[in-house]
Amino acid sequence: MEYRQLGKTGIEVSRICFGGLTLGPLCANLRLEQGRDLLLAAFALGVNFIDAAQQYRIYDYIGAALAASDKRIVIATKTYATSDQEAAYALEEARLAFRRNKLDIFLLHEVRSEKDFASRAEAWRLLRDAKARGIIHSLGISTHSAEVAAMAARHPHIEVIHPLINIAGIGIRDGGREEMLAAISEAKKRGKGIYGMKALGGGALMRQAKESLQWAFAQDDLDSIAIGFKDEAELKTNIGWLEGREPREAARVRMLERKLATDHDPGCRSCGLCVQRCPQGSLSLDQHGQVVWNNQDCIYCGYCIAACPCFCLTFY
Repeated sequence: MEYRQLGKTGIEVSRICFGGLTLGPLCANLRLEQGRDLLLAAFALGVNFIDAAQQYRIYDYIGAALAASDKRIVIATKTYATSDQEAAYALEEARLAFRRNKLDIFLLHEVRSEKDFASRAEAWRLLRDAKARGIIHSLGISTHSAEVAAMAARHPHIEVIHPLINIAGIGIRDGGREEMLAAISEAKKRGKGIYGMKALGGGALMRQAKESLQWAFAQDDLDSIAIGFKDEAELKTNIGWLEGREPREAARVRMLERKLATDHDPGCRSCGLCVQRCPQGSLSLDQHGQVVWNNQDCIYCGYCIAACPCFCLTFY
């Protein structure tokens, strides 16, 4: 496994980051023991970096894996908090789940614009205070927006950026692949730690997975790339491709042909929260108040599932 310094944070991370979203109810919904064992398998193969989030509902998997391992694992987690109370709760939730007094990396989750970042100023102030008190090692943001990534590159207190980047530019807002790469390059020059997400476009690039991942691994400005795994075959295949090998497990990787089940569930209240939450504009309500899914723009982030108060949405 290759390791790199995450910008100027002083944290060393594996080039592959375990993208935790896939473990939980927004994606594969693995049993606790399955998720724990998959994380432990990743640790054994040299992965020392996990990407998590309050919204992903995967802290139990991570806590179970940490309890069963003596390896020092770096964890980045994220919150949508806008207030100091929400941010304080998110911090304590993570510290308790991971049994750690100090968190490695804490990010504001999916910052959509400079206005959005400004609207979370209260939460950001609390996180900065927590860093000053030694509760957080490094602060940052995640984003799908090239403009926000460029803003983060210039921001004096953002140390880590988690941008969406892939060979096809799928899912990038406020620009395309080249604009995001330019923002990443500028951030790198300024010493930011950068770990990419959605190298496979949330599954949209699975049929060209090898080419897509090799392109991501070739981007030298990325210190690490977060990749989701649903089984050991995917894990070993992706590590093999990073190392320039053609692993035998590649033949066992199942193509991801996910669909979003709305089923026009009778429990649906047509509240539109899923539509509002979708970062890609892939959902809408028709004239009858039924959810319509545009899979061409979907990056399978699962945020709509988390937003639904009636549990009407799921991937299958």
